[in-house]
Amino acid sequence: MKDKRSGKIVLVAHCLLNVHSLEDNLATYPGLEEEVINLLIEKGVSLYQILCPEIELSGIFRKALPKESYDHPKIRKIYRQLADKIADNLKWYVKKDYKIIAVIGAEASPSCGIELVGRWKEKTKSKREFPRDIEFISGMGVFMEELKSALTKINVYPEWIGIPGKSIRTLKPESFEETLNKLNKLL
Repeated sequence: MKDKRSGKIVLVAHCLLNVHSLEDNLATYPGLEEEVINLLIEKGVSLYQILCPEIELSGIFRKALPKESYDHPKIRKIYRQLADKIADNLKWYVKKDYKIIAVIGAEASPSCGIELVGRWKEKTKSKREFPRDIEFISGMGVFMEELKSALTKINVYPEWIGIPGKSIRTLKPESFEETLNKLNKLL
């Protein structure tokens, strides 16, 4: 087939293309993560929107929670099924020699974080509250762990990039620009 396709595909976390799927008070844009999506468009890659695993569980009327709230066998089973479905779909692209270049997640998300996730602080004496009682630690979100496993089964090994969300940008403002530069170099 001779046309203008780049043959490059990037999997993108749902909330980066639709901020309305985020929990209350976490959106930094009116519709989508503009700089990230504009960069992907500029680089000529196709976008594969990953369904939001948290919406699959709880809909959009949910509270922001840390990773341990999602790291349970029943939730992992649901996430594994969703990840396997995505991998089954991607097999067709791989058979056609398209490259799955990257998976772009939502950094610090309990489900879609790539390098950081939140956890409850150890010494919380009162009722736990987000974001006051959350700390960010190294780790991958529960869904991304399942997706990475599913992609490995089909021999797909993309780069994993986490876009810092509102909480991380507040703590480390330079992190967003650093991530954009990393993504730009990759593509």
